Amino acid sequence: MQRTCGELGVTIIAYNSLGQGLLTDNLTEERFADNKPAKMMGINWVDLIPLRTALRDIADAHSGSTAKVGDSSVEKRVSMAQVALCWCRKHNTIPLVGCRSKQQAEDTLASLSLHLRSEEVAALDTLALKKCTLDSPPWRRKFFVALAGVVMVACRWLDELGFGVVERVEA
Repeated sequence: MQRTCGELGVTIIAYNSLGQGLLTDNLTEERFADNKPAKMMGINWVDLIPLRTALRDIADAHSGSTAKVGDSSVEKRVSMAQVALCWCRKHNTIPLVGCRSKQQAEDTLASLSLHLRSEEVAALDTLALKKCTLDSPPWRRKFFVALAGVVMVACRWLDELGFGVVERVEA
C-alpha cells in the first residue's frame, strides 16, 4: 500500500501512531491492564517490553544535549512518544496524534526536531512490524470497520443537530 500511495503522490496518515498510549513514557504495567485496545488486539505486556525498551533506549541516546531557550540553556529530554512519531515520519507518513494536554502538544511538536539514524529505524522496524493488526481474525476487523462507520454517522448526525459546532473564543 505504501509503495502505491507513493507512486500516486498520496501521503498516508498514520492513525493511532502511539498505540493508544502503549508507546508512551506514562504507560505502566498497572495502566496497561486497563487498556481496552490492547486487550482487543490481543497484545500482552511482555510482548510490548522489547519495543518499549528500544524506544526508551533511543530516546535516552538522543537526550541530554542542551538547547537554547531564550537566555538560558535547557537540557533536552526526548520521550518515547517523540521517537515513535519520528519513526512514523521516517516511513513517509503523517502521524495523527490526539493531544489531551499542553505537555502532550509540546512533546508532539518537539518530535519534529528529532532525527533518527537508519540503524535506529531498522531496529524499531524489526520490533514494531512483528505484529500486524491484520493478524487478528477477520470478524474482529469487520466489526471494527463497522463500529467506526457507526461512529462517523453518529458524529455527522450530531453535527447536523448543531452539537458538533466548535465556537471560537477570542482571547
